[in-house]
Amino acid sequence: MASLGDLVRAWHLGAQAVDRGDWARALHLFSGVPAPPARLCFNAGCVHLLAGDPEAALRAFDQAVTKDTCMAVGFFQRGVANFQLAS
Repeated sequence: MASLGDLVRAWHLGAQAVDRGDWARALHLFSGVPAPPARLCFNAGCVHLLAGDPEAALRAFDQAVTKDTCMAVGFFQRGVANFQLAS
């Protein structure tokens, strides 16, 4: 299990990669966390949407709302991914 420090470090580096538009690096950092919390799954889903991969985004949002059933924004973004898939 990753320590809280490792989790925060991975999230911080991933967020910096997103700021640079380096989607692959951000996804690598977010996916490298074992048993990621809902928020990290949500962040990965957002990056997948930005990278133009709604299928992967949908999987990540499904993980996020499964881990946190009260994450309203996760349900919303899951709808966005579904909408992109239907278009």
